[in-house]
Amino acid sequence: MKTILCYGDSNTYGYNPDNGYRYPYEKRWTSILEKNMEGRARVIPEGLNGRTTCFEDEIRPGRNGYAYLEPCLHSHGPVDLVVLMLGTNDLKIRFQLTPVDIGKAIERLMKKILEVTPQKREDNRSADILLVSPILVGENIRSVPDGETMGYERACEYSRRLASVYKEWAKLYGVHFLDAAQYAQPSRKDACHLSAEGHQKLGEAISKACENILGAI
Repeated sequence: MKTILCYGDSNTYGYNPDNGYRYPYEKRWTSILEKNMEGRARVIPEGLNGRTTCFEDEIRPGRNGYAYLEPCLHSHGPVDLVVLMLGTNDLKIRFQLTPVDIGKAIERLMKKILEVTPQKREDNRSADILLVSPILVGENIRSVPDGETMGYERACEYSRRLASVYKEWAKLYGVHFLDAAQYAQPSRKDACHLSAEGHQKLGEAISKACENILGAI
């Protein structure tokens, strides 16, 4: 049986924008992925609310995705495929990051995956990577409670540039790429998180991508 590690933020955790809690297990895209694998792979959801790519958040400590990635890979190894979807929290105005900056941070994460995963495998092969650019920030960002935290229209505009940046990094490193915004939209409740319908659609899209990747291993 293959192992798929899904490393991300609140949209991997399954944050529910309607009530501030968590979607039921079966509603999360990671669970939909596991169901669709039909026993061919176990799926490990590693989502955390507020997780960044590699930046320290003094307001919400413990959210640095780079700091936790290496122990996570060792803990769950051996891993066959890492689904990496981060970047939305990096758009927050307090970080003052551009899409290019976020892309460079994504590169750090991919390099760490390629460095660490062979250490846990008998064949010394690195895990495959499916790099997923996150869903867009909704155009109604100014009317939601966290709009100011995200930087209003700035986050909306910058989120639309992430897919092209991520795609270039994926091409450079020879990893797989998927644009989540092609399959799911943010909830109008907060302009940042997936609705239950969005989880279903993204789960189906990632399932197809993972089937193709694992089928070639």
